[in-house]
Amino acid sequence: MYGGTPRGGAPVRYGDIPPNQTLYVNNLNEKIKIPDLKCTLLELFSAYGEVVDIVAAASLKKKAQAFIIFRDISCATNALRALQGFVFLDKPMRIAYARTKSDVVALEDGTFKPRAAAEAKKEEVKKVPPPQVMRPKLGTPASLPPQNRGGSAPAAAPKFMPHPAAGAASTQGSGEGQPSNVLFVENLPQEVNQMMLTMLFRQYPGFQEARLIKGRNVAFIEYADELQAGIAKHGLQGFMVTPDMALKIQFAKQ
Repeated sequence: MYGGTPRGGAPVRYGDIPPNQTLYVNNLNEKIKIPDLKCTLLELFSAYGEVVDIVAAASLKKKAQAFIIFRDISCATNALRALQGFVFLDKPMRIAYARTKSDVVALEDGTFKPRAAAEAKKEEVKKVPPPQVMRPKLGTPASLPPQNRGGSAPAAAPKFMPHPAAGAASTQGSGEGQPSNVLFVENLPQEVNQMMLTMLFRQYPGFQEARLIKGRNVAFIEYADELQAGIAKHGLQGFMVTPDMALKIQFAKQ
């Protein structure tokens, strides 16, 4: 029904899977009973949107993992961003999009197919012989690597994701106030509470405390130093707390 790691293969990289409504969560605490695990997961993930279903099993192969199915893709994305690495029941969660569509979602959008029919179709595909491929003889130019045919070709440079600190440093001089170890957060919905803010901002290193100002829909988030506050500011700027409310974060005035 779902998948996080293909059978007999290397783990799927995060960028290889398109965003969808189902999240694959592993590295969960194996000592927690399944009913209790599902209840606590529902309480944690429902803060980011409507959760349609949670699938977890007690079998040996499926222990310490679960699938969280959201109503909307945007909610699943917000939950993935906010809770990646979050220490849940004494273990940091690892979260990725599921490789395949859940049965619940497939039933709703009309694409559901019974398991037996899908497996039979796979077997038919396996029986079809692969097309014959003409292989060049050894020693011909076609059998040589591209860089050895007519001179050496430069190798493509590897691509890396920029570190969040780089983005934080670039915004320090953009007229958003002097850097500070305290962040001022605006545009909070009424239903946000102290615990939700703590869970959201504690995923970034150096978190000290969250202070919610009731009645004003604002909060102050304190970090150990200015750099750590800048990283959190960059990572959560514009975070969609609800489908129509995005966080506005700036350095607090000294």
